[in-house]
Amino acid sequence: MGEKTKIEWTDATWNPIRGCSRVSEGCRNCYAESIAARFSGTGRPYEGLAEFKGGDARWTGEVRLIEKHLEDPLHWKEPQRIFVNSMSDLFHPGVKLEWLADIFGVMARAPQHTYQILTKRPDRMLDALRAGSVPDVALAFEQTYGQSWPPANWWFGVSVEDQGTANRLLPILARCPAAVRFVSYEPAIGPVDFFAAMDCNLAAVAEFDWIICGGESCPHARPMDPAWPRSVRNLCSDLGIPFFMKQMGGQCGHNDVPIPEDLAIKEFPQGLNG
Repeated sequence: MGEKTKIEWTDATWNPIRGCSRVSEGCRNCYAESIAARFSGTGRPYEGLAEFKGGDARWTGEVRLIEKHLEDPLHWKEPQRIFVNSMSDLFHPGVKLEWLADIFGVMARAPQHTYQILTKRPDRMLDALRAGSVPDVALAFEQTYGQSWPPANWWFGVSVEDQGTANRLLPILARCPAAVRFVSYEPAIGPVDFFAAMDCNLAAVAEFDWIICGGESCPHARPMDPAWPRSVRNLCSDLGIPFFMKQMGGQCGHNDVPIPEDLAIKEFPQGLNG
């Protein structure tokens, strides 16, 4: 089995990369940054990657390949949905191209799993997917691993938190060649109009295969208006996009605000339920 997680939309996490940096307002209360700072002492897993400044957790900006965990999925025989880099961002600019190639190689060698790759930097993700789609490169990948590029069990997604991030990131995701494109609207700190973000083109919105919604959940959580996920749920219903309501969020602990009955929906793409 992979590394167990409480994240409901996945089965396990795999973290061959450690370290990150903030890129938008949604990063302000990042759970990964807080965890990393707590384990950043001398000899600890995140030494040099995070720290506490004035009582607040902060990434240092350094990113590191963790070679001892690089081949973890090869040892997990039971098929699982694997969230790749729950504690980092696979497409962070500090991730070297050779690291990315090594990680993709492991994923290709363990095709029994479904890999869920979530980023706040889809421009680099698009570059990587396009590079792999070059005919000679794609042919070499198919000859080596017996899979077309990109493999259907690799899901690619972006994380947005408000209209500004949606406007910037969703059009890039829509251009990514992938069997499954998904959106994590979490932490929802402002409303998102997916239709507006995609230049009022419903066909473009329909390019998304899954939308996850969730409020912020931490001691300093910013509130989420239930109207925000309801509008997304309605859009998903109209377009036949699977909708997954993760949490309402709250300030006292994870999931301390109950999910309203009409939002208690946990769907997966392609009929892959929990």
